[in-house]
Amino acid sequence: MAFTISLRPETERRLQEKARAAGVDASTYAAQLVERSLGSDRWLEELSGEVGKRFAASGMTEEQLEEELYKAKHEMRAERRARRGS
Repeated sequence: MAFTISLRPETERRLQEKARAAGVDASTYAAQLVERSLGSDRWLEELSGEVGKRFAASGMTEEQLEEELYKAKHEMRAERRARRGS
């Protein structure tokens, strides 16, 4: 299947750069990006590794994970500030 899409000049420039760096033409690179984004979430599993596996097994929703990460971030920042104040 073939598509024609319109890109902003800056986006097209970046696509060309990334394609060149990957050693393929822009059309092939764009097709790879689309296929990856529409394909399975396996790439996310590969990226997240053990953390992703634990999340999947936990039964948590993405919203619950986001809330937990938000809390953890603020706790770590508070600990860092407390250490600096000591």
